[in-house]
Amino acid sequence: MLSLQKLASLSAPLSRRIEFRGRTRAPLPRYLGTPETFAAAAAAANDRRRSVAARANRQLSLSSGMATSFEHSNGVRKGAKAVRDQHMASEGGQDSRLTKIASSIRVIPDFPKPGIMFQDITTLLLNPEAFKDSIDLFVERYREKNISVVAGIEARGFIFGPPIALAIGAKFVPMRKPNKLPGEVISEEYSLEYGTDKMEMHVGAVQPGDRALIVDDLIATGGTLCAAIKLLERVGAEVVECACAIELPELKGRDRLGDKPLFVLISSDI
Repeated sequence: MLSLQKLASLSAPLSRRIEFRGRTRAPLPRYLGTPETFAAAAAAANDRRRSVAARANRQLSLSSGMATSFEHSNGVRKGAKAVRDQHMASEGGQDSRLTKIASSIRVIPDFPKPGIMFQDITTLLLNPEAFKDSIDLFVERYREKNISVVAGIEARGFIFGPPIALAIGAKFVPMRKPNKLPGEVISEEYSLEYGTDKMEMHVGAVQPGDRALIVDDLIATGGTLCAAIKLLERVGAEVVECACAIELPELKGRDRLGDKPLFVLISSDI
């Protein structure tokens, strides 16, 4: 015999609640519309998602600067606005190739640690035309300066240095971190934010009277460039100039070089 409570539950409308294994669940909503309208709504949602992703990765012009994009380690792409003032630092002139070079360099926020805006030249290397333009600009400046040795600072100075040396008919000398060179070395110690480091080059690679050009990808505080200058001058070379693709002027690395001239392609104020 059924109890009154049981009879009441059986007679209750299904639209209220559904009793299932001791748990109450809200009734499923009734489907409104046709399969065609459902497909149209899904397509519209996909279009919106694609539009958001495209906007996040689109490079936007921002006054005289460029906006670049970066990719987080989890694969989610977001936009990063990077304002750059492009100029030929030592000449004060403007070259149309600089815009192409600047837009090919992306900025990675918080790498290698929070608060640092990392200037990533690997994207420049993916653009053969922009990379060639950067090398050409250096070559045009130094072809007639009687440079006999191009000294590249580890590691990204090894990217720009050799093609410049080949083009101007100079030898290339790598300036490396400790215990990287196999032969007899001469070293120079320099200060870091926390502690010290050393720079080394092979004994005999640079001769007294050599006219040297020091090449690196970027100048920040100027510590490594200062060490390279001291190392070359200790063996009797004349440092004609330092050359970098990027300068971070807020860190005032240029001031540490003293009377040694510095030539850069891009000055980044971020």
